[in-house]
Amino acid sequence: MRLVILPLSILALAACSQEPAGEQESADDFANRIGQQEAGTQLDPSQPDPNAPNVAVAAPPSDANLTQLQRLGDIGGVNLGPREGGCTFMVGNQEMIIAAGMKEPTLPGKAVVRVGDTLVMTDAEPGGLAGIKSGTTFTGEGFSIQVAPAAGEGQSRPANVVVTDAAGNSQNYSGNWICA
Repeated sequence: MRLVILPLSILALAACSQEPAGEQESADDFANRIGQQEAGTQLDPSQPDPNAPNVAVAAPPSDANLTQLQRLGDIGGVNLGPREGGCTFMVGNQEMIIAAGMKEPTLPGKAVVRVGDTLVMTDAEPGGLAGIKSGTTFTGEGFSIQVAPAAGEGQSRPANVVVTDAAGNSQNYSGNWICA
């Protein structure tokens, strides 16, 4: 009986591993399928530049509108330092701020935002993770971000964010402050 099952299993695996005969997908079809733009088309200004580096810097670009947060996009190379938890500010389904901190209240928190197609690190005053969860102000070079979530202890709460540049210009955002 085992002698019959083993050859049948090998035949079944071999049949599954064969690729179907047919046309291969063109490079343009692949790009369209994964959402890449064709050469020469304009990028959506509300979306980060897909070619921008995914590491955060201390200072935003000199020509950036510091009150205009952009969707974070790929943050795989961002180092928020040691952390025991964090929060994300979401506007719709777009991540706009990711913050992290330690449970020690004497330590500051950190957050990353994207302005001018650049990921920029910001710092919070000491308060640790509890301070971040309850709402705090993050400061970056030339701007500040005040996060004010609704009262409560829920993992996800409505929140208002005000981004203010050094000249006093500000932009308000409404979304959800989601903490873990």
